[in-house]
Amino acid sequence: MLSVEKTMLFLLSKVKQMGAQQIVEIYEHRGYTSTYIRNALSRLKKEGYIASPARSWYNVTAEGLAYIKAINSKPARYQEQWDHTWDVVMLEVPESERKKRDLFRSALGQLGYGLLYNSVYISPWNYQDEVAAQIQKLELDGKVSILQGQFQEGTITPLKAQTIWHLDDIEALYRKKAVWLKEEFAPRLADTLQAGQPLQLFLLYLQMGEELSGLFMADPYLPDELLPDHWPGKQVLSDMREYMVKAAQAIPADSFYAPFVQ
Repeated sequence: MLSVEKTMLFLLSKVKQMGAQQIVEIYEHRGYTSTYIRNALSRLKKEGYIASPARSWYNVTAEGLAYIKAINSKPARYQEQWDHTWDVVMLEVPESERKKRDLFRSALGQLGYGLLYNSVYISPWNYQDEVAAQIQKLELDGKVSILQGQFQEGTITPLKAQTIWHLDDIEALYRKKAVWLKEEFAPRLADTLQAGQPLQLFLLYLQMGEELSGLFMADPYLPDELLPDHWPGKQVLSDMREYMVKAAQAIPADSFYAPFVQ
């Protein structure tokens, strides 16, 4: 799921329902076209994350709420103690079901699983409920095996983890975001706070939400034992959340946008 789709899903989870035109108007201010937003809504509906109780009106489904919970819970892993147990997911999906296989692999990647061997994925965290939900959704029963345990041979070292999860790329992404935050976002937020414009504050809130969503899906949030020294992820995420909260708190309680940031 794209970051913008995730933020749309998040907005829909905050209200009973929203009209397509309301969503379009919000995201047009973010630079997206009406066609792009309506196509995104169609994809979310097709995937079962939102429903349409009436023409051009949408609400989030139980599956959509579960997705938000699963992805947004990933950063909390940085605060958890790892018990050195691994989740291992093995799949054997025939070429005739290639689309399902690709969707399943993508879902594993967004949850934070890394490719250990061909069709064997591992995670230091337990996402078995989320994986089981994907198996059911994609009708892959009997084609996926899940086990939990510890490695007797081939222990995953920090060096090996760096290769499996492409941590060099993720670290570079975090350092790039740190520069963007300091040189671009922080000054814009300061100016907008001074001007006191609810719409502009909300747009900055959405922008930060999209940036965070992208990081939530890219970062596997590995335990400290598997991360390189001087990992920037925790500090960058903390700084980004702080700025997002500042934008949210400055939006007046009687504003149209207030329910979306509470």
